[in-house]
Amino acid sequence: MPNRLFVWCFSALICFPLPFFAQSVFDSLRVAHRAEVFFAFGKHNLDSTATATLDSFAGAWKANSNSYLVRITAHTDSVGSIVNNTALSQRRANAVRDALAQRGVPESQTRISYFGENLPVTENDTEEGRQRNRRATLELQTAIPMSPYFGKVTDKNTGEGIAATVHFSTRTRRDSVLTDSAGHFAVRLPKDSVVKTEVYAAGYFFESALKKILGTPEMLRRMQAEPLVIALPRAASGEKVAIKNFYFVGNEAILLKTSEPELPKVLKFMQVNPEIRIEIAGHINNPFKTPEQLEKWEWSLAVNRAKLVYDYLRRSGVAAERMTYKGYGNTEMLFPLPSATAEQQEQNRRVEIRVK
Repeated sequence: MPNRLFVWCFSALICFPLPFFAQSVFDSLRVAHRAEVFFAFGKHNLDSTATATLDSFAGAWKANSNSYLVRITAHTDSVGSIVNNTALSQRRANAVRDALAQRGVPESQTRISYFGENLPVTENDTEEGRQRNRRATLELQTAIPMSPYFGKVTDKNTGEGIAATVHFSTRTRRDSVLTDSAGHFAVRLPKDSVVKTEVYAAGYFFESALKKILGTPEMLRRMQAEPLVIALPRAASGEKVAIKNFYFVGNEAILLKTSEPELPKVLKFMQVNPEIRIEIAGHINNPFKTPEQLEKWEWSLAVNRAKLVYDYLRRSGVAAERMTYKGYGNTEMLFPLPSATAEQQEQNRRVEIRVK
């Protein structure tokens, strides 16, 4: 049987009360329950195993019938013509829909799709594989309350909008969008979720933010009046930036677990800017000693914390000739006074990315 390729395309347009457009990255439906039924070759009849599955599925729907829709997708193996297999999958979808209707699930709450042989779950070169492909899948779907989330990415020095990639992640989802040429982005995210936003652009350092998305009318009005602005500093020669939220075990070159997610951000920065060469600079906090009074282990601590980042990037495929690392001890403390606050001391013991 010759291989067949069938491409299904779809698009969705979501409108925002905004002066610009961007596509939503997240589907607004959640699958709460899923089941499968299987068919004999060339048949659309439901056997005893299938009817038991439908009994259970209908029970799950009835428990939440006010909020759930049912989606049915039906399929065949690759034996026979495409036309006949498409028609057979339609009969299978209709059979499942009708059986659910007999169990109290109204057709108005049901959506069906049929794909013939075009979406197999496995190869069709064995009877076992063909049996797995002769199936109908059932999903209980409920809408996730969504809220708009929009803003602008700008050049930190000029305030002008720039093209960038904006990554969004919640506890269960992760995706990204491109801004328009003026730096605008707009998405719809699950209401009341905590969203981590990461932004990358060619020629710029990266930035991230953590925000809770509230779906109240007041929040929407506030976002429209004062859209989120994420400003990126230029990654030009001689410029530097400290890696944010980058903390170590005390007096050790051991990164805290909570800071490990910062390393992939540095890697992404190097990938987005493939021509950039950097120095990774390690610093410690010790306002009570002059640099000459530091012990050897203190200098080594600054070096090894920078080397930790270097080693990670090397393991991740960044060429050695693009990077060096160096420890600066306490020679470049941002807050050199003994009276520095705990927050200021944290900023002293930092690791920086410096563009050469």
